[in-house]
Amino acid sequence: MTDGKTIGGGSPRAVSAARVSPRPELGGLRAYAVQWDAPVRLNQNESPLDWPADLKAEVVRRVARAGWNRYPAAQAEILRQALAGAYGLAPEMVALTNGSDEAILALVEAFAGGRTVVLPVPTYSMAEPLAIAGGARVVPVPLRPDFSLDAAAVIRASREVDAGLILLVSPNNPTGNAFAPREVETVVREAACLVAVDEAYADFAAGSWLPQVPDCAELAVVRTFSKAFAFAGGRVGWIAAAPEVVAAVRAVLPPYNLNIFAQEAAMVALEHRSFFQAQAAALAAERERLRAAMAALERVTVFPSQTNFLLFSAAGFPSRILFDRLLARGVLVRDVSSAPLLADCLRVTVGTADENARFLEALRQSLTEGLPIGATEGPPIGPEERQ
Repeated sequence: MTDGKTIGGGSPRAVSAARVSPRPELGGLRAYAVQWDAPVRLNQNESPLDWPADLKAEVVRRVARAGWNRYPAAQAEILRQALAGAYGLAPEMVALTNGSDEAILALVEAFAGGRTVVLPVPTYSMAEPLAIAGGARVVPVPLRPDFSLDAAAVIRASREVDAGLILLVSPNNPTGNAFAPREVETVVREAACLVAVDEAYADFAAGSWLPQVPDCAELAVVRTFSKAFAFAGGRVGWIAAAPEVVAAVRAVLPPYNLNIFAQEAAMVALEHRSFFQAQAAALAAERERLRAAMAALERVTVFPSQTNFLLFSAAGFPSRILFDRLLARGVLVRDVSSAPLLADCLRVTVGTADENARFLEALRQSLTEGLPIGATEGPPIGPEERQ
């Protein structure tokens, strides 16, 4: 307590301006915010399918039995062992995190803080901010025009800057494609640093790098329960890597980072893994149905995807105008046109059949309004033409 005077004299505002300031490299970062809302929200790559009531009830029963006055298991040991068993790993090769963003941040802090992260772009929008927040400098390496990974360029960049971490997002967001295994293998084999593969969307794709983790000390795989397990509200992520990598990650993670609700719900999800796998397969099938319907629309180019979303553009329609027209019709998508190679591109999450039907109708109506004034007509622009 004080007598009303500020410590050291002067006004609080003057003290803050003179002595309290964030790290200079944080000056360009802004808090994540969703600026719009709509009846049909297809902008965040969430699962459109909520958990069944019986699974929710089981989580509630388990949480009710836990002592709420006690901290949760410090390293989520039971969940860690269950994950290891489910995916053929040793428990010491698994670290639990509060969402996959915390996993990425921890990898940066442990291996690239004060060093450099090499990041193929375009990619996950939070990857660069997380790297900067973790104290790293980011060196972007462009994907090829067809969105494939340029392994030689990534390796070259990592050597030139003495990188501490290479972060690959595969399947990639927002492009939707998984990188060719031979390209990823080349990066892991020849890079002189840790290579992390963010597999947030792997359950919608054909393969995973998890089976390679036990035999590759230079590889870390990041996973999440937010997508295929439909648990974005719970914030559960995890890292699979060599024990030495996991030990370094756990050293920088805060203790008790996964609350009792998240731990119990993730256990229930694993116990019903086949249910969620079937649900992911159904969403992948719906994705292909939606892609075919979009591709049938005049002017629309929709790109192949191994995720729960689709990247698309409409020839002659600036992305901002198409975004606004969809929003006016009650459908919210993501404008990703500011990313490299993605001029005038939008991203739409695969929703329920009803949500997708409403999106398709909104898209049809938006296109039939005609070309915006000053827009030029022309054929759809494919990824190979994007520079």
